[in-house]
Amino acid sequence: MALANYMRRDLVEVRGWVSEQEYDSGLAIAAACPGPLAYQLGVYCGYIRFGVAGGLLVAVAFGLAPFLIVVAAAAAYTAFADNWQLRALFYGVGPVVVALILKACWNLGLKTLRRDRVAWAFALIAGAVTVVVQKELAALFIIAGLLGVFVFAGDPAAPPSRRSAPAVPSPKSGTVAVALTAPIGSVSVAAWKLFLFFFKTGCLVFGSGLVIVPFLKTYVVDQYHWLGNRAFLDAVAIGMISPGPVVITATFVGYVVGGLGGAVAATVGIFSPAVLFTVLATPLLLRYGQNRRLRGFIRGVTVTVVGVLVGTTYLVARTAIGDVLTAAIAVLSLVVLMWWKKCPDPLLVAVGAVIGLAMYRVIRPDWLLH
Repeated sequence: MALANYMRRDLVEVRGWVSEQEYDSGLAIAAACPGPLAYQLGVYCGYIRFGVAGGLLVAVAFGLAPFLIVVAAAAAYTAFADNWQLRALFYGVGPVVVALILKACWNLGLKTLRRDRVAWAFALIAGAVTVVVQKELAALFIIAGLLGVFVFAGDPAAPPSRRSAPAVPSPKSGTVAVALTAPIGSVSVAAWKLFLFFFKTGCLVFGSGLVIVPFLKTYVVDQYHWLGNRAFLDAVAIGMISPGPVVITATFVGYVVGGLGGAVAATVGIFSPAVLFTVLATPLLLRYGQNRRLRGFIRGVTVTVVGVLVGTTYLVARTAIGDVLTAAIAVLSLVVLMWWKKCPDPLLVAVGAVIGLAMYRVIRPDWLLH
């Protein structure tokens, strides 16, 4: 949302490249389609100015710098995986990440659920199901959307009209993550498989990049066993402190299991749906965006997202918090985030990393290895 606001200032008010009405329509489209909100909004602005070529150029420009940064981080992570210092860093960072996700869930819930009892019911059921089955069920989103067609049709809280802000922001604290069941690099995945998997994943980043967390855990960790539980949190941290759309963490995953080619394939896969939906859906959503059934479907999905994220946070926390120190770091981090509203995420992550380095060899947390 911060990036979206900067775009309004620079593109509408300062440069005059996009009109106020065009911007509002783009914001509605970005909220209604799968993908990172700010990324889609940028692609939309390129598209309405210069057609498909403009949209594609913005798509590449927006993702290039984060791609290079995350590839460098993944290369360093792979090279130094056996060093105790790396484990110590993420020992302290893990609980901070849990606090950041909780804060994101809180913000998302305030903006999305408000005092709507039916929306709260959707979210609570989704959260309970996620905790019970210990994984995200993609069918939850489809079922919630179909129910929303009838339950939320005509709901004034449903997302978004051409001149309204989106019901669900895509905060930076939305996260992506991965992990190791075997040593880093021991699993090699073909680039085309990575592309197809992340293309499918990109289609489910609906309303918030945080949705990718349960989806990745279900498949990358639990089903395919490409990576395992500990590095899951490591990748969460990488995704949260790197610039750009949070789904850029797909690049990290692709590099770890497929090298540079895998990083490229995963990145193209995760961003392609956002580009395709924006370019292809823009004319349709501008025409049919006010349809109450469509708005109800989107509303059903977005309120379910909140519940799934809360359930996933619990599952992630079990991996990150295993002793008194990590519990204290998580609680204190959450207190700081609630008290200091503009606390920079990277600053909090850096503090957690320092604590981890200082205390790892003192406490010797054997539970990290299990």
